[in-house]
Order: sequence, then C-alpha cells, then structure tokens
Amino acid sequence: MGDDPAPDRDRAREKYRRLASGYDRFIAGAAGRAVGFSRRRLRAVATLDLAPGDCVIDVGCGTGLSFAAIEERIGPHGRLVGIELSPDMLDIARERVRRHGWTNVTLVESAIEDADIRVEADAALFCLVHDIMRSRPALDHIVNHLKPAARIAVLGGKTLPHKAFPLHQVSRRMLSRYVTTFDGIEQPWTLLAELVPDLRVRASPYGLTYLACGHLSPS
Repeated sequence: MGDDPAPDRDRAREKYRRLASGYDRFIAGAAGRAVGFSRRRLRAVATLDLAPGDCVIDVGCGTGLSFAAIEERIGPHGRLVGIELSPDMLDIARERVRRHGWTNVTLVESAIEDADIRVEADAALFCLVHDIMRSRPALDHIVNHLKPAARIAVLGGKTLPHKAFPLHQVSRRMLSRYVTTFDGIEQPWTLLAELVPDLRVRASPYGLTYLACGHLSPS
C-alpha cells in the first residue's frame, strides 16, 4: 500500500468524535454545496438504480445523510443497513431514523471488516469513506454480502496530483481532517476496481471528488 500507513480505527473514532456535532452542517451546508457533495451524493444514490423493496448497505453511513435519498427509492418494504465505526456519528444517524419514523433501517456500530451483516443486499453505497476504500478486507466483507450483479456506487474525495504542487499539498490538508491514511489518495478506487471489473469512474484530474459505479459479476 505504498509508503502511507493503513487506515487506523482508533484515530478514526477520535477524529469523528470531534467532528460529529458539526459534520452535517459542514458537509450538507455551504461548504459541502461549494464542493458539490450534496448534489453528487444524490447522483451516487441515483446510479444504484434502486427499486421498491431493495436492500441496501450504506457502508460507513456516518450520520445518515444518504438515508432519505435511499428510503425514497426503496420504500417501506425495502431494507437499509447502515454500518458505522464512530458511535458519535451513529448516535446522530439513530436520531435521524427516529425523527423520520423509518422502521426498515438497521444500524450496526462496527468497523466494516468485523461488521455482523445479516443480509444479502442488492446494492452498496460508499459515501466519503476513504479509509474503507483503502481496506481490502473491508471491501471483501461487503462484497461477500451482496447478491450477484449487485450495484455499487462510490462518492469520494481525492487530492490533486503531485504535479499540481502546491495545490496538491493544499488538497491533502483539506482531506486530512477526515482520513487516517493517504494511501491511494489520488485514485482511491483502485482496490474496488479489482472486485468490480466494470467500475466506471468520473473524476476530473484537477477536481477534489470522484463518482464511481459498477456491478458485481452476475455469478
């Protein structure tokens, strides 16, 4: 995995303990709109092509910012499983579920690699979860709980290329608030591409986000 360290669970829990209370205001607020997170989050969910009754895993669900868009598509007969390492972020997700009255949501507090996943899902969403994207065991665990030909969508952040110095360093500094590893930070999707042969990535070379989508093998 290069010279960068592997993702660090303890550091991630501490980071998001500090970030949790203001996370929604930042990511869904003015700063998030400026980068395009809100619009691109909706686009990521849309690429999953969800239908009523589908089962979806929201991988690293955070505070549940993607839940409403998913619920709108799967309806009350669908199922949503949100997995999140940070108890502070998950507390906010639980309150969001309670407030909306969603009865088809299961929340799991766990590292993805160890999560007790009791579904075989139709789709998986990875939204702003760089550390998870750089953990092959985490990706393998999710893939093992997806149906053949399941849909996968990813919205993530990335740095500008090294040749864009000093903007490369500026972009690393911006992302450092949310990640514990810079492994693969210019192309975070490469590990997932090994598992999803038709993964399509839309990323501007000088942009800070990317959107990727694809399907598992049908057999």
